[in-house]
Amino acid sequence: MPIDRRRLLQVMAILGAVCAYATIVVGGTVRGMAAGLACPDWPLCNGSVVPDLADTGILVEYIHRMVAALTGIFMLSTLVAAVLWFRPEMRIVTLSVMSFAILVTQVAVGALTITSGNDWAVVTIHLALGTATLASALIVALVSLWPSNALAGSAAA
Repeated sequence: MPIDRRRLLQVMAILGAVCAYATIVVGGTVRGMAAGLACPDWPLCNGSVVPDLADTGILVEYIHRMVAALTGIFMLSTLVAAVLWFRPEMRIVTLSVMSFAILVTQVAVGALTITSGNDWAVVTIHLALGTATLASALIVALVSLWPSNALAGSAAA
């Protein structure tokens, strides 16, 4: 049985949006628990790939990083699928590229929040980019759900 490429794209895009939302929720928990510097280094946490998770602050910060990594995996997978299989649908390709670019910027600013010692301006930019990441992931997911003939029809209009 052949793979339904459209369905796979939709599932990856939806999972990217869901994970982006979950990253924001867990990030809010990190902020609320003042656990933003529980892992004072990046990309490692206390010098380890998997730190001691007995400390609640470290656990929450580590979960935030893992959910963010899942977001990246799903958004990158969506981009790759769009570029490989849906090149004629430039809308989904362009939106996927833009969405992934926002995510990469978000990750860089996330690392900067750690190295800046949670400077309020950097944290604010990190939050704003998190919101932009969620918005762009939702747009990609919604556009992926449109039938391909609807996209072609809207381009002609």
